[in-house]
Amino acid sequence: MIPLLNRAYRLGAVGAVLLACAWPAARSQTQAAPASARVHGLQPGTPSSAAPSAKLDQPDPSWQEANRAVGQFPRGHVDLLRWEQKNLPPMPDPPAHPDAGQLTLALAMRLALQDEALWLKPGMSAAETAAVRQQVAAVRQDAQRLWVNAVVARQSLAHSGDVLAVAQAGAELGQRMAQVGNWSRARQIEQELALWDASARADKAQLQAHRALQALWQRIGAGMTPQALAQMLPPHLPVDLPAHSPVDGQAEPSQEAVAALQTQALQAHLRWPRDELQARRLAAGLGLDAQDLQAAQQALQALAGQELPMWDSRTMRWGHAFENAWQARLQADRLARQVRADVQMALNAFRVANQSAQHTQAQVLRLHTELSQETLLRYNGMLKSTWDLLASVRARIDSVDAALQAQRQRWLAHADLMAVLAGLPYADSASATDATNPSNTRTAGH
Repeated sequence: MIPLLNRAYRLGAVGAVLLACAWPAARSQTQAAPASARVHGLQPGTPSSAAPSAKLDQPDPSWQEANRAVGQFPRGHVDLLRWEQKNLPPMPDPPAHPDAGQLTLALAMRLALQDEALWLKPGMSAAETAAVRQQVAAVRQDAQRLWVNAVVARQSLAHSGDVLAVAQAGAELGQRMAQVGNWSRARQIEQELALWDASARADKAQLQAHRALQALWQRIGAGMTPQALAQMLPPHLPVDLPAHSPVDGQAEPSQEAVAALQTQALQAHLRWPRDELQARRLAAGLGLDAQDLQAAQQALQALAGQELPMWDSRTMRWGHAFENAWQARLQADRLARQVRADVQMALNAFRVANQSAQHTQAQVLRLHTELSQETLLRYNGMLKSTWDLLASVRARIDSVDAALQAQRQRWLAHADLMAVLAGLPYADSASATDATNPSNTRTAGH
C-alpha cells in the first residue's frame, strides 16, 4: 500500500536471510531473495515458479567448511550486521514503467462509457432519460469494480512474492542445517512444506491478477493489449476515494440524512416514480373522500389476510376499480421499501468497510511493525531465534496484505453505495469478490 512500508518489510526480509545464513553462499542467496520479492513489475501470466527455490541439489559441505564460514564472524550477529552494511549495496526500487499510473479510475470510467456509447437525445421522455442515466451508473460501477480488483490483485501478487522469498530463506537455511547434522530430516521437511505453501499462494495470486487484468481489458481495452494496459495501471490503490462520499463513514448517519438519501434513490429509480404516479392517479379517479378510502383499505386488508381470500363483487361496496387502485398502491409501496432497504444496507456496508480499513491501517499494521522491530532487536541480543525472525517477517507481510484487502472492500462498498443512490439495486460487490481472493487462503500452521 504505502511504498515506504513495502520497502521496510522487504528490508526486514532480506535482513532475516542474512542473519539466517552465515556461510559464504549467504550473500548470493540474499541477493536473489529481493529479486524474487520485488514482483511489482511482473506481468500477470509469468509463472511464479520461475523464482529461485531451495537448492536441494547442492553438494553437502563438510563440517570443517561450515565452521570456517561461521568463524569469519567471530562475534556473531553484530559482526554479521556490520558486514552486511559494509559489503552489500543499497537495494534500489524497481524501475517504474513510464506509463505507470496513467490509467486512473476516471480514465477507466471514461473508456468504459466510450465503449458503451450511451446518449441523452433530444425528445426523450422522462422514463427514457432515467434509463440512460441508470445505464451510465451501471457502467461506472462495473468499471470501478474491475479497476480496483486489477490494482489490488497486482499488489497482492507482490505480497505473495515477498512471502515466497521469506519461505525460500527458511528452506535454504533448513537444508544447510540438515546437511551439517544440526537438524533432522523431519524439521527440514517442515520448512520445505512452508515453501510449497508459499509457492501455491503465489501461484493463486498470479492467477487472480491475470484474471482481474483480463476482465478489465475486456471492458475498457479497446485499441490496447493486456500488457500495455497492465503497464498503465497505478502501482498502488489510492488512499482517497474518487468522489466525496455522501455520508461520513465514521459515524452512524442521522435519520434525516438516511431519509434524504432514500428519497434520492427513489427519485432516481427507473420504476418507482412511474408506479407511484399510477397509484395516485387510480386513487384520485375513485372520487372517494379520506374516510371512505380508509374504510375500503381496511376491508380489503381484512379480506386479503384470510387463508384463502375470495373476492365477492356482491358484498364489496367499491368494486374492482378500488381493487386495482389498491393493488397499484401496494406495488409502489413494496418497491419503495426495497429501495429504502438497499440504501440502508449500502450505507451500513460502506460505514463498516471504511472503519475496518482505517482500523487495519492504523492499528493492526502498526502493531505488526512494532512486533517485527522488537523481534529483530531481541534476535540481535540472542533472545530470539532465526525462525522467530522469519515468522515475524511473514506476519508483517500478511498484515500489509490484510490492510490492502480492507482498502479494496472500502472502495467496492463506496461504488455500491453510489450505484444504489443512482437507482440501481444493491449488489454487495465486496462480499462477492472476497471469497475468490487468494490472500484469504492460509494453510494451518504457517
